[in-house]
Amino acid sequence: MQVPPSKSHSMRALLFEFLSKEECNIKNLLKAPEVDSFKKTLYNWDDLTFVDVKNSGLALHFLIALASLRPKKTVLTGDQSIRTLRPIFSLVEALKQSGAKIRYLEKEGYAPIEIEGPIKASQVVVDGENSQFVSALLIAFSQVEGKSVITVKNPCEKPYVGMTLAWLKRFHLDFQQKDFTQFILKGPLKIDPFSYTVVADFSSFAFLYAVGQIFDYPIDRSFLDFEDMQGDKELFNIVKQKSCSIEDTPDLLPILMVLGCYGKGPVVLHKIAVARSKESDRPQVMKQELEKMGAKIRIDFENDLLEITPTALHGAYLSAHHDHRVAMSLAVAALKANGESRIDGVDCVKKSFPHFFETFCPGWIAKVWKNDLGQVFIRPVWSEVHRP
Repeated sequence: MQVPPSKSHSMRALLFEFLSKEECNIKNLLKAPEVDSFKKTLYNWDDLTFVDVKNSGLALHFLIALASLRPKKTVLTGDQSIRTLRPIFSLVEALKQSGAKIRYLEKEGYAPIEIEGPIKASQVVVDGENSQFVSALLIAFSQVEGKSVITVKNPCEKPYVGMTLAWLKRFHLDFQQKDFTQFILKGPLKIDPFSYTVVADFSSFAFLYAVGQIFDYPIDRSFLDFEDMQGDKELFNIVKQKSCSIEDTPDLLPILMVLGCYGKGPVVLHKIAVARSKESDRPQVMKQELEKMGAKIRIDFENDLLEITPTALHGAYLSAHHDHRVAMSLAVAALKANGESRIDGVDCVKKSFPHFFETFCPGWIAKVWKNDLGQVFIRPVWSEVHRP
């Protein structure tokens, strides 16, 4: 089974290789535009004063951390999603408390920004709803002299912070932490050259697993590393529940909504706000697109939850909203829909799963073809043939 390596680990590996100032032995990097661009940016970092991260929130937050460490001005920007849907105010305020000079160049609280360091060891407070803020601060403060204290309000996506901590432990960072609400660390951390093989991505595997759930056939998971810190390995427990919180697993929300529509997963999802500032407003976008297919979904933002009434779906013209996880989730939804579906804007899947449409379902389930306009067509055929 061709499951891509983890994007989160690929980019962390590249960042720590850069901080080591030595070439490291990194194997099985995700071959995707976001990772390639991040690698190129790090390679040329000393000469860059302007960086466009395109659609990568992880690159933006990690590069904000790097820019805060050097005494020259750096401008960081991105695409419309980065500039309008991915707020960075809390991270910026924490770095300002540490001595960074940062100003917004367009919309308050969003990129593009101009940042000038260096920061110093400090006590800061940050909103933890976006775990990448916490990871960025941990990495930044690990590189400065002295003791720093990071207090986290509303810690969410904790497994992703755990991934960063696992990397820092690898290099023997002196730190303490309390329930992901406070981190005390002492730098500077020396990062020695290392060897690392990027593990398979549980978030990407979730889409293949969902196909197996919907069509009741087993999916091999023996190649997955369940010792790894990836939070989305909780998928296998979550699908057994009727109600669950996605506070720590927001990337699963789109595919869980699809499974809920087919009665193969939870039908009530709590703590959905954490998934609203990703590549798209995922709860709202998935509701909009699935309702085109006949889904029955109720969102209650006041109580931070959504409810799904399982029902049969039909084919429809759909939009990926420039969000790779939305595109892949809608493709899975289309497999058992009554009639053909078309999804526009699916080139975004290259971000995390470049070969998705070639591998995500067996030929006996559906005919899948993609054109040069970034559209994919899915025609279910599972009712026309006998299952192998």
